[in-house]
Amino acid sequence: MKWFHKVIAEHLDLVYEGKIKKLMIFVPPQHGKSELSTRSFPAYLLGKNPKLKLALASYNATLAEQFSGEIQRRLVSEEFKALFPDSRISERKGEAIRTAEFFQTVGEGGYLKAVGRGGSLTGTAVDIGIIDDPLKDRQEAQSNIIKEQLWNWYTDVFETRLHNDSKQVLIQTRWYDDDLAGRLLERDDDWTIIDFPAIREAAENSYDNRKVGDALWPEKHSLEKLLKIKKDQPFTFESLYQQNPKPSYESLIYHDWQPCEFFPKDADVIFSGLDFGFSNDPTALVRIAKLGNKLYLDEVIYDKGLTNSDLAKKIKLYPDKLNEIYCDSADPKSIEELRREGLKVVKAVKGNDSVNAGISKLREYEVYYTRRSKNIKKEIDNYQWLTVGGKPINKPIDDWNHSLDAIRYAVYTKYSKKKLLIF
Repeated sequence: MKWFHKVIAEHLDLVYEGKIKKLMIFVPPQHGKSELSTRSFPAYLLGKNPKLKLALASYNATLAEQFSGEIQRRLVSEEFKALFPDSRISERKGEAIRTAEFFQTVGEGGYLKAVGRGGSLTGTAVDIGIIDDPLKDRQEAQSNIIKEQLWNWYTDVFETRLHNDSKQVLIQTRWYDDDLAGRLLERDDDWTIIDFPAIREAAENSYDNRKVGDALWPEKHSLEKLLKIKKDQPFTFESLYQQNPKPSYESLIYHDWQPCEFFPKDADVIFSGLDFGFSNDPTALVRIAKLGNKLYLDEVIYDKGLTNSDLAKKIKLYPDKLNEIYCDSADPKSIEELRREGLKVVKAVKGNDSVNAGISKLREYEVYYTRRSKNIKKEIDNYQWLTVGGKPINKPIDDWNHSLDAIRYAVYTKYSKKKLLIF
């Protein structure tokens, strides 16, 4: 056991005692986080209180059931029986249910249910829920569909099995700002976080006494090895090893856009871009001004759940008249409805590889965004190229791009010389 394992164990103890109700643990790969929190902690819990009802989840049922099997081996060991003689699981047929997915404590009513992401917890009350790595790898973390499925499973399944006194432990490496941990931290303010970067970068917490630049577990993962990963795969290093899921400079698509104080009303041309919202996506409307070779952006609308009627009302109420609104041509019905509301909307021009063509067109300009455009800022800080082997490739991830798509539609349609297809 290393010093940081002791810190993790102490915080897990506080979860058992009810002094911490929500705990996130961020530790680099192969540093013992699952050994403590997912294999040993559930066995410890059932030893201390065999009436507890536990749920253990991971990215698929196979891994969750492997964890369950390792927990059960601890529960039937001679060491466990010596520590906790009053807690046991079935070792003879008929004593209690004992499968890889679900096992009970004998005569006490406690249990552990192992489930993969998306699996059912129907009929399962949860006193303590443990989620260990809900995303398998970067490919899953880059999939909007999988991230939405995970979030929906957490809110609609996992969270609904909790009661007032339930506790949660989330163990994961950070992939992106909007992974499960990121979304929970944005929504809630009551999580306790244990965060151990592989290399100490700043003195940010009291439980990590390393000097800046020290490796977390040098006997197993040397500083030399970690620095090589940082050099060869900077994005992987920052997210998985440092728990800092910010995109690398190289992977950001619009890394040179700058903030400005005001939107220039005396511009040569002022027009707008509109991206329609779908399901959980926001509708984004951005005003764009052109002064020579400079573009200025100002956020007008960034809202979820807008009907076309709601959208038309917001546009009409805007203090400055919004003409020449370039829209996503993939939604002709919405365009027609806005036109019937008396708005001057224009179908965007699209051609082959229209996303990359639009990105290339925007790179021809110096681009500024007003400081009040918080969602534009958030998107440009996260909109990035897909990475393969830790290196960005020329394919954007379809995420963090609602305002940016609106801008792209408008600028490409208005200023592209190759107007290939008009839908």
